[in-house]
This record gives sequence, structure tokens and C-alpha cells, in this order.
Amino acid sequence: MKTVLLAPSGVVASSLGQLALPRTTDDLFAVAAESVDAPIDAVTLRLRGAELIRRVEGTLGGSPAGRMLVRLSPLDRGRRFAAAVRGDAEARRRIAEADLIVVLERDGLLAGWKAAHRWAAPHASVVYGLAAARAAASGG
Repeated sequence: MKTVLLAPSGVVASSLGQLALPRTTDDLFAVAAESVDAPIDAVTLRLRGAELIRRVEGTLGGSPAGRMLVRLSPLDRGRRFAAAVRGDAEARRRIAEADLIVVLERDGLLAGWKAAHRWAAPHASVVYGLAAARAAASGG
């Protein structure tokens, strides 16, 4: 079963043990915006405007209203991650070949939704979270 992990932060090592997925090079792949913390094949995407976004988030992140404003704007990390996935041919190719696409973080949800509706094979399962991934991997 070919599996793609969408993890914008690059944190996948803790999930691998819980998922009990195959770890062969051809069957497991990660798409992240930061360096992946496990020895698996991955593509690390570059999110546009990272420095500007850090400054804006630093200014607005101190209040709930400011955080909500960032989440609703094009500055949202999830939107930028989805755009980066859309713009990366390797990530789209791996998603198109996958049998299971696992979204591990909230910032990967939009990319997972777009993958399910645009790039993934019709037979592929796209799930959010470890419990859903375990159920999909076991055929349940």
C-alpha cells in the first residue's frame, strides 16, 4: 500500500510507530514544509513569504482575534501549504500514485481535501488523524 503523509511541520516519526505502515522507500512518502524527522523519502516544500508571515503572526498572534484574522487570510499556513503542494510536481505525482493519504496536522487539511478532489486516484483513501489512518490501512 503506497502511503503519503501530509505533515507541514515535518513531524512524522512519532506517527510512524503508531500507524504500523510499511517503511519501504517505494511505499511511504512524506510531504512537509519543514525537514522531516524520520528516515523516509520526503519532499520539503518552500512556503512563500515565510519571513513576512512570521512577523505578521508575531504581531497578531498575541490575541485570539489576531490569530483568527491570520487564519481567515491568505497568510494562513494551511492555505500556503496547499498552494505549495499544488505547485510541486513530485508531491502531486506521489499523491496521484498513493493508495492512502494521511493528513497528520490541521495545517495539512486543505491540502488533503484538494488532493482528494483533484490529484488522488479514485480508489485512494484520504484521512485525517492516526485513528482514521489505522482503520484505513487495516481495510476497515
